[in-house]
Parts: sequence; C-alpha cells; structure tokens
Amino acid sequence: MGVYRALHELQLIPRLDAISSVSGGTWCSSIFMFARSFKGRSISTEELLGPGTKPSELSMEFLRRDVAPIASGIVHCDSDKIIVELLAKFKGREWEVWSHVMSAWLLRDFDELKSFDAYMASSEESVEKIRANNPELKESLFLTPRSDRPGTFIMVGTLRAPLGKLASLENVVLFQMSPDYTGNPFYPEDQQVVYDGLPICPCDACCYTCSPLSRTVGGGFVETFAFGGLAPSTQEEGLTEVGKPEKPFALPYAVAISSWAPANYMELSRVTADHLNQRQNYWPITSPILPEKQKALEYQFGDGGLQDVQGFLPLIQRQAKKLLLIANNSHALNSSYDWANATAATFDPIAAGVTDCVYPFFGFSSGACQGAVYSHDQVFAKELLFPLAQEIRELVAQGKPVLIYRKFRVLPNAWFGITGGWEVEFLLLYLEKAEHFEQQLPDDTRAELAKGNKGAFLGYPFYQTLEENAPDITGLTTPQVSLLAAQAEYSLKENAALLKQFLGVY
Repeated sequence: MGVYRALHELQLIPRLDAISSVSGGTWCSSIFMFARSFKGRSISTEELLGPGTKPSELSMEFLRRDVAPIASGIVHCDSDKIIVELLAKFKGREWEVWSHVMSAWLLRDFDELKSFDAYMASSEESVEKIRANNPELKESLFLTPRSDRPGTFIMVGTLRAPLGKLASLENVVLFQMSPDYTGNPFYPEDQQVVYDGLPICPCDACCYTCSPLSRTVGGGFVETFAFGGLAPSTQEEGLTEVGKPEKPFALPYAVAISSWAPANYMELSRVTADHLNQRQNYWPITSPILPEKQKALEYQFGDGGLQDVQGFLPLIQRQAKKLLLIANNSHALNSSYDWANATAATFDPIAAGVTDCVYPFFGFSSGACQGAVYSHDQVFAKELLFPLAQEIRELVAQGKPVLIYRKFRVLPNAWFGITGGWEVEFLLLYLEKAEHFEQQLPDDTRAELAKGNKGAFLGYPFYQTLEENAPDITGLTTPQVSLLAAQAEYSLKENAALLKQFLGVY
C-alpha cells in the first residue's frame, strides 16, 4: 500500500509496464489493479491508496483513523470467525474455503472484485472480442483492470500436483494468472515431470513410490476466461475450442491460489492435501518438444511464494530489463553473524538473516521448509549477494531506509526457460528497521513502539503472517497497517531522485 502510494504521489505509476505479485502482494495488487468502486461508489487512485503521509503526522490518534480503502478488508479482526463459518458452509468441499475467505474477508468492500460470477479479461476491447467468438458468453459478467494501470498484471501461484500425488522439488512449477492469459510459459528443463503417490499419512510415504505418474506441465497459456475446462482435441499453440469451464475462473480463485501458503504443510498427508489445497482442472500446451496430448486433471495449487517469494521470475522469463523489487521480511539481519570475516565465497545468507525474498535468486536454498522449493531459482551469480547484503547492513546501521540499485547479468535457468545472457537493472526496497523514520514519529507513537511485544506494534516492522493479533488468524490492525505503509512510502520518497532516475524521469 505504501509503495503504491509513494509511486502515485511521485507520478510514477504510468512508468510501470507490469506488476507481478505473490501472496500478500497479490492481496494488495489485485485491489490496486481492478478496483473502480468502494462500498458502491466510484473511487479515485488517491482515495483508494489514502493521502500521502509524513512521519511527524503519525500520532496514535492519526494511525487509528480509517485505513485506506485498499486495506479495508484486513483490519476487522474477524478472519477467524469468517474461516470457521466457511468451514461449516463448505463441509466436504473444504478446498473452496480459502477462495471464499478472499471474497468475504479481503475483497468484502469491492462488489465487482469479490464476485464469483465474473470472468477476467484484459480490457473492454478484449471482452468484446471474447463475446464475438463465444456468443454463449454474451450476457456473462467480465472483470477488467482499470485503464490507468500497468498493461500486464501477473498473480503468481504454484502448480503443485494432481490430486492424490505428491508435490516435490522436481515437479512443482510456477503458475501465472493474468486477466488475459493463465498457465506456465515453459516446460521445466524441456521434460515431463514425475509425481509419486501422496501418502495417507507421513509415516507410510515409502509405500507410495511404486506408481509414478509422468505428466507434461507448462508449454504456454490459455485465455483466462477459458481456463479450468476439459482439454481440447488439439493442445498445440493456436486458436482452438476448449471445454467450457463449469464456472468462471473469477478473481477470488486467482487471489486464493496466489496466497495459499499452507499448501506445503497440507502435502504431508493425502487427507489434508486433497481436501484443503486449492483445486482447478489443468492441462498443458503441447509442442514438438513434448507432443503427447494430456487430458485435464484436477490439480492442487498453492502460494507462488513457495517457489518465488517475490513474483520475480515471471518478469525475468519475459526478459525484463528494469525491475523494482519489494523484499518483505519476517526478521532483522542477524547482528551476531560473523560479518567481519565473511567473504563472497563463504557468505551464508541464511545464517546472516537475509530474507528468502532475495537469496534464492543467487543460488542459495535453505531446504528447511517442506514444499518451499527454491533450489531452481538461481538467475544471478552467487558471489554477487555478499556485497549486496553488506550494503543492506550498512544502510540499516545508518538508520536509513534500504533502497539499493544494482545491475546484474542474468544466468541461464532451464527449469524456468530462461536463456540468460542479458543484464537486468533493479532497485531493491528491503524491509528493515529504519531509525530515521522512527525518530521522526510523534512521542506517543514512539512510546507505543518502545513497548515492544506488549504494545500495539508487536514485532514491528516484522509482522507475523499468521496470528499477529490472535485469535484473528490473518488480519492486522488499522494502526499496524498504516504505520508500515507509511514507512514504505517514506522509504521511496526519501530516495525519490534515485527512483525517478531509474524509471527515466528527470
């Protein structure tokens, strides 16, 4: 929210060509891209994002005022109640719960966005074309992005495994959902992937490796309005008729897939995976590389952050040349790490506390989290990370917000179909404690921060993904949202000259 607000204040939104997001980033970005109205009335960008702020204004009274509409759904402290109600409503179809949480909780104040009846398309012109080619959709509802937004929007999830099969490092791929097209553009290493059976419980996993299933995944996209139906007779690239989906692939489904972080834990057992993970029919695009036709199977889907914590790789697949990267974080850099004796060759970013929004792209992987598969993510040389981490640490020590410019050469990556060989420039906004920002806050807000875990800003600026405000499972309070957004806004505005130069505004 704060990033978008700063970009809007600096009149830089028109300089963006594409937005790619995962998880909570998709929560915010989907509303930013699509919302034309709020609680039934039209809304401008400034109203959606809230007015600009200065640190000196952020008293506790100010922070308790109504949150900006883009974040209105998450501050009601009621996600636990909504989840319980929906679990009862969808008993026996629990895989439907999270998408309906997205509708009833996150998108509650945006009538068009929360609807399950609307197909997605990229523009009104595209809708006209779809209806002309598909007369049966003449009266159907369509949701399109605002015309004053970037032309490309990618909500990133993971395509995990067919029902009853086990997702693993060697078969999970990114899944890209946009208003116009949905799918995966490349075959991982130009090969089929293999799925073992998913055990009923973790203790009998060894019993389910004798009947592997080989499948093609990726190869291209299908128009999003047609995603979810049966496979066509011809699956190669080109215009063809596909099976009509039973229901529209509506925005709440895409947002739910992109943010379903529990997918990795659900896969410990067939009972939880098949009943709780997001589901959609999926079939690949064939080609001379992998020509075998594949029927549609019901697949499990999960959070894009389980393979790419930033939504970064889809932009590299498109050979982007400039990227503004927003690196969230759950913890500070490790002050007890032996930074003085570390070198580019010996640096351990995980021990040093570098966020997993950054280190996987340099070839580091913790392997600590079941189902979070980062070991395929490398696109930059390993030795480049240590100098970057040192600069992050130096800026934090100086109390400054962390915004760093780099230009790196992209390495080939066969898993993601990345040929490599070009240079990419990026600005990295890295979430860390910013003393200069906090020192400018009013006395009462600084006093509240000083209370630590006993105050209103538990863990600030590193909020927990779950139960930051238990029993509320996924929500934050209005002061928590507004203060963190203000820090992000401040971080970009303090570096406005660098940001404008990067985006070609002089």
